[in-house]
Amino acid sequence: MEGESEELAFLNNTKADKCCKGSKDQTTLLQRDSKASSSASTSDTGSQEADVKIEVGNIERGLWANKLEFFLAICGYTVGIGSVWRFPIICSRNGGGAFLIPFFFFLITAGGPLYYLEVCLGQFTGKSAGLAFECCPLLKGIGVLQVMLSLTVLWYVIMVLAWVCYFLYSSFFPVLPWTTCNNQWNTPHCTPLSDMWVDDIANVHVNGSDITSNMTSIAVSSTMNSSSAFEFWEFNAIGRSSGFEEMGSMQPHLVICLLIAWVFTVLAVIKGVKTLGKVVYITATAPYLFLTIIFIKGLTMEGAADGIKTYVTPDFSKLLTFKVWLEAALQVFYSLGPSWGGVITMASYNRFHQKSFWSSTLCVIAAGFTSFYNGLVVFTMLGVMAKQSGMTVQKTASQSGPGIAFVAFPTILSTMPLPQLWSVLFFLMLVTVVFDSLFGMFETITSFLIDTFPRQLVKRRVLVNIVTGLLYFLSGLPLTMNGGIYAFHLADWYFAAFALFVGSILEIVAVCWVYGTDRFANDIMLMTGREVSVALRVMWTIVIPFFVIVAFIILLVQYSTPTYGGWYVYSSGSVTAFMFVAMVPIIAMVFSCIHTLWNLEGTIFERLRKSLQPSEYWGPNDVRESEMYHKAYTLPSSLRSATWLNIRGNKQNL
Repeated sequence: MEGESEELAFLNNTKADKCCKGSKDQTTLLQRDSKASSSASTSDTGSQEADVKIEVGNIERGLWANKLEFFLAICGYTVGIGSVWRFPIICSRNGGGAFLIPFFFFLITAGGPLYYLEVCLGQFTGKSAGLAFECCPLLKGIGVLQVMLSLTVLWYVIMVLAWVCYFLYSSFFPVLPWTTCNNQWNTPHCTPLSDMWVDDIANVHVNGSDITSNMTSIAVSSTMNSSSAFEFWEFNAIGRSSGFEEMGSMQPHLVICLLIAWVFTVLAVIKGVKTLGKVVYITATAPYLFLTIIFIKGLTMEGAADGIKTYVTPDFSKLLTFKVWLEAALQVFYSLGPSWGGVITMASYNRFHQKSFWSSTLCVIAAGFTSFYNGLVVFTMLGVMAKQSGMTVQKTASQSGPGIAFVAFPTILSTMPLPQLWSVLFFLMLVTVVFDSLFGMFETITSFLIDTFPRQLVKRRVLVNIVTGLLYFLSGLPLTMNGGIYAFHLADWYFAAFALFVGSILEIVAVCWVYGTDRFANDIMLMTGREVSVALRVMWTIVIPFFVIVAFIILLVQYSTPTYGGWYVYSSGSVTAFMFVAMVPIIAMVFSCIHTLWNLEGTIFERLRKSLQPSEYWGPNDVRESEMYHKAYTLPSSLRSATWLNIRGNKQNL
């Protein structure tokens, strides 16, 4: 015990005296301290001291308490709200059960391998996404891009949670407010849901059925009357104005719900993984419980079988069209969420020698299964709705986005016995689904700040989380205004599209081509004791770059200016402003490249060559391994030899 106390005292003195650069995290500082002390002691004493320093360093930054916490956290982060309101509709319109073939093909060959790459990168470096790419200093701005991507997307996505909170609150009313037309927000054209179901055939009019708009709404079209559920969403929940130019005023109920959303988000990560690791036990598992309860209830209602049949019946002719394969690739990309920074950040809290292959694989499988299961539940309920309204399931399923969650489902649930109970269960399920995605993005941002300034912020994590949440709440208040839905739509259209693909392409280039797949495979072998298979090497080196580049090119070719609901056209000024914000992550990465080259010495070619070599900050997040890590590595002399080396490997470099 006495020796241990002396070692801890030495550690504290050293930490107080040393100067730590902004981009170095606390663990790296401790590694340097360990190297300095071990040279002046015997091998046994040095080994004991290293053990103490590893423990203290990890405690200060934080670690998952066990593997299950990490697994639940990344599973919850991966399964987002899109699996509820996007996947089922895309699956239905692209061949039903046949769509699962290209979906799981891309999940296995591209999405899963990229996911595992990010888990290994975060675990090896022990740093959040913003600081994890020191293997290629020229492109280390990829981490900044990912942080900025989470920064901008989190700004508007949390409004979904605010809407859900409002619907959850409204579900406790004795009479569900979206079922009647005697409310102050209703128009003379409102049709109560009770009258809607007694019509012989209630034709549903879809405003803006384009899946990419994510803004579909329904109304009874025989007389162009609108359903009470539609009017509750449009004129009460979001209080939509006539256009973006008429922002109106902040709506108190949305301000309160946004505040509640941020309070719960901040509380969940208030002490980093210490609190988040406990929260995910509920938020990552509860959605499956709620979904199963709703699914079982749906199966007892007439029309459920028709909905399931529509969902799973394969149309193999659709597989001959290129569009189906493209949408499958994009859906895999959006479902798993690589290049957002969240996977890297959460993996950085793993223990260094933890074997994460199977946890990553199971998470990918869970993401695929959850998308399919969500679709099964959604179409079960859409089948019930179609039966009650006299419509076809295909027509009912033509809506998407918030129209599914905030119009279609409340409509269906209102027809059940004890509708308040089923509404509460459904919106509690949405709360847990949205929460997990928000946790990952918020932790990516705050971890980047703390890892960048460890000496100043590592002991002030609570304050960092509170201040960040407060700034987000204040900046998000415009989204609570009457015209806020238009800002939400534009942000959802632009913010993640370009930066996400650019970041993914450059991430693969930096890790698998500049640094090298073989080199990174050696790092994984050092970390986990597990060799990277040839199949995984091929996917990292060739398959993923090809798929991502092709998908990005097609996305650029097919991209168009958005409209809200198919009738409102945005002004050129508003489109330009949101496009600029969408480019901010890419601009930040470019400035990072310029800054790296500027700080190096030599000619431009010498600086470029140095910037493509791992920096002094790159290395394993382990004291003992870092002492022996930097060894000579035989670099390939040509593109052909680099490709062969990345795929086959070179035992001499181990």
